[in-house]
Amino acid sequence: MSSPPAHPSLTSLVPPPGELLRTQRKAGRSAVVGLMLLWGAAFVSPFLAYQEDVKAAQGELLIHLSDRAGFQAQALGAHLGLLRSELQRLAEHPSLRPEDGAAAPEVALLENAFGHTSLFSGGVALVSADGARIWSDPVEMPLGRTPLASRPWFRRMVKERVASVGLLDEEGGGLVAVAVPIVRDERVVGLLVGELATANELLPTPRGTHESMVALLGERGRILLPATPPPLLRQPELATRLRPLVDAPGAVTLGSTRLLGAAALVPGTGMLLAVLEDEAQDRAVLKSRYLGQLGFHTALLGGVLLLFTVLLRRSYRSLVAAEEQLRRQETMAALGTASSLIAHEVKNALNSMQAALSMIRAKGGETTLPVQALRSQADRLGHLARSLLSFASPQSTQRRSCEMHLLVQDALQAVRLLPEAADVAIETTLQEGLFVKGDPTLLVSAVDNLMRNAVEAGAVAHDTGQQPTPRVEVRLLRDGAEVVFIVEDNAGGVPPAFEPRLWEPFAVGRSKGIGLGLPMVRTAIRAHDGGSVSYTRVPGGSRFTVRLPLERMAS
Repeated sequence: MSSPPAHPSLTSLVPPPGELLRTQRKAGRSAVVGLMLLWGAAFVSPFLAYQEDVKAAQGELLIHLSDRAGFQAQALGAHLGLLRSELQRLAEHPSLRPEDGAAAPEVALLENAFGHTSLFSGGVALVSADGARIWSDPVEMPLGRTPLASRPWFRRMVKERVASVGLLDEEGGGLVAVAVPIVRDERVVGLLVGELATANELLPTPRGTHESMVALLGERGRILLPATPPPLLRQPELATRLRPLVDAPGAVTLGSTRLLGAAALVPGTGMLLAVLEDEAQDRAVLKSRYLGQLGFHTALLGGVLLLFTVLLRRSYRSLVAAEEQLRRQETMAALGTASSLIAHEVKNALNSMQAALSMIRAKGGETTLPVQALRSQADRLGHLARSLLSFASPQSTQRRSCEMHLLVQDALQAVRLLPEAADVAIETTLQEGLFVKGDPTLLVSAVDNLMRNAVEAGAVAHDTGQQPTPRVEVRLLRDGAEVVFIVEDNAGGVPPAFEPRLWEPFAVGRSKGIGLGLPMVRTAIRAHDGGSVSYTRVPGGSRFTVRLPLERMAS
C-alpha cells in the first residue's frame, strides 16, 4: 500500500474576521472628516469673498458718486454761468436804461433779445433797483410770493453789484432766478432777471428703482430738486447732514435708510448738489451672487459627498465580497487537500477490493448476487475517488475533435449499469454527426455526472413513492452553431431553497452524493471556450442544458 502524498501546510491568507471592514470604516471616517472640513472651507471662502466684494463695491460706488456729483455740479455751474453771461451782455448795452421805465427803445431791445429764445423757461424781466417790475415776457411772469427787495440774494446783489442766483419760490418745484445788475455811473439802476423751472431746466431727474438720487439744495438749505422730494429728503436739517459729503464721501443715514453719497458745491452759487444711492440695492446684487456661489459650492460638495458615499458603499461591499472570497478560497484549498488524502485512501482500499474480486472471478463466482453488489459498490467508490481527485487536482484540457453522439453513448453504457437504473426509464434522442473541439475525458465526465444525478434522483423519487414511474430523457441536438445536450427528469426538481447553492462544491441537496458532481460539470464545460451549463425548473422535475460551440469542419 502506497503512502499518501505529502501536502504543505496551509497558511491562512485571510485577515481576522471583520479586519478589512474595520480598516475600511476608519478610512471612510477620515475621508468624511476631510470632506466636512473642505465643505466648511467652501462655505467660509464665499463669505470672505462676499465681505471683500462689499468693501470693494462700496469704494467703487463712492468714487463713482463723487465723480458724478462733481461733474454735475460743474456742468450746472457752467450752465448758470452761460445764462449770467447772456444777461450781462444785454445789461451792458447802452440803450438799456431802466430809469426811463418801459420806453420804446428798451422794450424793442428786450423783445429782440429774448422774444425768440428758450434759454429761460420761466421768462425774463426788467426790474427797478427797488424790485418793481418794469417789463417782463411773459407779461404775467411770476416773481415769487414775496417782494424781490426782501430777498437776501437781491439785497446782496444790489449792494455788491455782482450777478447772483437765488430761489424765487418755495422748495419743491420752485423757480430759480439768475439776476444781473444794470450799473450806470457805479450805481445799480435796475436788474435783468431770468427764471428757470428747476424740475425741467437744471438737472434731469433719474428714474427707475436702481438709479442714483440727485438732490439740489439752495443756499439756505431749501430743496430745489427733485421737484417732489421723496420722504428720505424731507428730513430736518438735511443740508447739515449732506454738507460733510463735500469733503468726505461716505455713508449717511436718512430716516432708517443707510445711503452712500457724495456732494459738491455748484461754482458761482451757494447751491449744494448731492448724489445718493441706497447701499442695500448694490448689496442685494452682491448677496445674490454670494448665495449663487454658496449654492453652487453646496451642490458641488453635496454631489461629491454623495458620490463618495456611493463609492464608499460599493467599496464596502467589494471588501465584504473579497473577504468572503478569500475565506472561501482558503476553505476550498483545505478541502482540496483533504479530498486528495481521502481519494488516495479510497483508491488503496479499492485496489484491495479489485484484487479480491479478480480472485472470485477466477473461481467462477462472478454471477452471485453478493459479488455483483460488491462490484457495484466498488464502482461507486471508484467514481467517488475520481471526483475527489478531479476536484483536488483539476486536469488540463487535451482538445481534439470529438463526436458528441459517441461520448454520450459511452457515458450511457456506464449509467445503465448503475443499480438505480433498474427502476428508471432512460429515453434518448441523439443526433449523430455533431462534432465539438474538446477534451473527451472532461466531456464524458460532465455528461456522465448529469445523467447519473438524474437517474439517482429518479430512483430516490421511486423509493420514496414520490414518482412511481421515474423517467430520464436525454437529448442531443443542434441549435444553430451550437451542440445542445439536455438531461431532463420527472423526479420533482431541486428544492427551491437549495437552488442558490446548486453549483457550490460539497453542497448536498439529497442523501446520496458528496456535492461535487455539478461543480465538476460546470468546471468541465466552462473549460471549453463558449461552453455553458444551466438549470431550469420544469413541471414535475429538472432540466440541465449544456451548450458547446459546434466545430467548424474544414471544407
